[in-house]
Amino acid sequence: MKITDHRVLTECSPAKVQFFRIDPEDISATLSDILRTLMDLSWLSKFDQDFEQKAFASRAKKTIDDIKEKFDKCVNDNISKDAGEYVVSELARETMISKLDYLDIPLDELVGKKRSGNPGFDFHSQNKITDTVIFGEAKYVATTTAYSSALPQIVDFIGDGKDVEDLPELKPFCTISALQRAADGRKGFSAAFSAKTTKTDRIIANITKRPDFQSLLQYEELILVAVDL
Repeated sequence: MKITDHRVLTECSPAKVQFFRIDPEDISATLSDILRTLMDLSWLSKFDQDFEQKAFASRAKKTIDDIKEKFDKCVNDNISKDAGEYVVSELARETMISKLDYLDIPLDELVGKKRSGNPGFDFHSQNKITDTVIFGEAKYVATTTAYSSALPQIVDFIGDGKDVEDLPELKPFCTISALQRAADGRKGFSAAFSAKTTKTDRIIANITKRPDFQSLLQYEELILVAVDL
């Protein structure tokens, strides 16, 4: 993947808002890279007990097999909705790790007992400096730029308390301070979405005037990631 644009939207202060645009480049290679990343289960070492490692390894394997099946159905660069959302999730997660030096936390479906397709935040990370947990939601829509699906979903999940419900599963990966801060309402969010040919300036202008975006500015951090698919 290649980061083609990165902007800090200082006009949204005091919330720290950043916008990234990602070019996945070769789709087949990107799918292979994502599967290779997902199959790296070195994060299991975060669990102290052998029985925990075995239990989470079993969960992760089922999800990886399910994702691989979805990826195998992508032919000639045609991405299905399910595969597209994994691509958007993983590239957004990798961007936070590589560009911002945030914590590397596996996709939620690898850690959680729920199988793919269950509603809830798709990925997480943590700002190492501010101890801010980031809750991420990814959306892929074949025909349009998908921020209009990702942003309201985040607002709905906050209203349903799904961010707080994720905290116990994040304990092996995040600092206790960050988890407590998130429980107290000091947290951040990432909206990752597929993008088409719309220019970046137009995407940002359209997003920043939305009521759901404005409602998220009460939190510490918001990371917008547009993936060209």
